[in-house]
Amino acid sequence: MDSTYKPGDEVHLMILRETDLGFAAKINGVDEGLLYHNEIFEQLDYGQTLPGYIKQVRPDGTIDLILQKFGNLGSEELGERILKALEQNGGSLPVTAKSPAEEIHDLFGVSRKKFKMALGGLYKKRLIKFTDQRTELVSPQKEKNENR
Repeated sequence: MDSTYKPGDEVHLMILRETDLGFAAKINGVDEGLLYHNEIFEQLDYGQTLPGYIKQVRPDGTIDLILQKFGNLGSEELGERILKALEQNGGSLPVTAKSPAEEIHDLFGVSRKKFKMALGGLYKKRLIKFTDQRTELVSPQKEKNENR
């Protein structure tokens, strides 16, 4: 087992088989790791190759994998995708941080947790606002007028 893997390392995966816990995948053509069912948000097929990330290397040497950058990693990139989608849809999207995970995945191919992180970053920058049912772009001119 290659002990040089570190959490967050990007790796090349090939799906080998499905297990009770998830999907076993070949890592960089050498080692084997596991993608857990509850962290997979897309259809996987045997033999499929795709990029992935090391989630952790356990003390027994087994490797946990994920398909998205974890933690805040990747939130900036996702935030840019959300902004672009907002711009392309008239400044509004029918999803919020409370939307069902399936809706979020259908729109952006990510988990609700990852989506919420990206929304949080955009909200802190005052680029978006929320209604009960929607996420909306904040118009800089409108914000200035509201603050008077």
